Amino acid sequence: MATDRRLAFHAMLPNRYAHLEVIASTIDHLGRFVALVADPVQGFVPIPHFSELRPPPRYDAIALICHGAEVREIPLNDLDLWFTGIDTLGDGVVLLSARCDPPGVSHERYGEPVPEDELHLPANLRVFDSGGQTRAAFYAGDGIEQLVTDSHGHIWTSYFDESSYWFANPDGTRSYGFMIGLARWDSTGGEPWMVSSDTPGVAWCDCYALNVGRERVHACPYPDFPLVELDPNGIQAITPNTVTRCSGLAVAGSEFAFFDQRRAGGGFLWEIRRAYREGEVVLEKGHEQLVLPDGRRPSGWGRGKVGRDGMLWLQVDGDRRRWYRYEIDA
Repeated sequence: MATDRRLAFHAMLPNRYAHLEVIASTIDHLGRFVALVADPVQGFVPIPHFSELRPPPRYDAIALICHGAEVREIPLNDLDLWFTGIDTLGDGVVLLSARCDPPGVSHERYGEPVPEDELHLPANLRVFDSGGQTRAAFYAGDGIEQLVTDSHGHIWTSYFDESSYWFANPDGTRSYGFMIGLARWDSTGGEPWMVSSDTPGVAWCDCYALNVGRERVHACPYPDFPLVELDPNGIQAITPNTVTRCSGLAVAGSEFAFFDQRRAGGGFLWEIRRAYREGEVVLEKGHEQLVLPDGRRPSGWGRGKVGRDGMLWLQVDGDRRRWYRYEIDA
């Protein structure tokens, strides 16, 4: 029988920013709360069936990097995309817009190389310095699930099942591809390294769970959920996994905590499925049911799901103002 495990409260948006809309937030590799906030009076509009607001075509925002009571503000002016992801990079931040508008060519041409100047590909990944000046802006593809940076300055983007990317060819054309899975970029852009072209026998329909640690990255791609282990040189191991439902991951050596969730009894059940690598397979060993710090069951879906080594950070039902923490060794 699964035992209850209380999450730890990790961080929240300081009260003095309560009047601002939180467009995106995360926990960075130093454990800091990072958020992109903006004043909704600029013309933000409600999204049908959701509690969040969508920004206007042009708007000003502030990136907040919160370390305890210390908060550093980075002004970001005249933004032109709906940036749904944020993380720190050096002393600045990187922003991501997960979806791209159509590229401006007919679907009939998707099967052939298209001259790059005929495509309208947005620079949907932007790197800003500590003063809010753009250091790099480049196209990162469509259908991005998660943005995570690491302590070495790499930018990782994971993708869901509607992902696509126009790959650059040497002759100045681009070719359409899909099922990207996971990509790694440097801080200036350039051509990314992508797992989908370097993982024989593994389908990358959706990168369901991602853990970007200090030295290693782990991912579980749908539909088979193998545990894929990577380092800066590429894929190091692919291990069959008996846990086939997960959307978040904490890793400590050969021990793993897979986050799973579902509706149950008119509410929501958050569960950690504990597992270990034994020989050439990852085997499930037990369950923990997650509850909030006060013992209550979560009131909605677990969102965010930022995994870094032995820690996994979660939001409750898309509340970007508060983050909770699970520690695999606590």
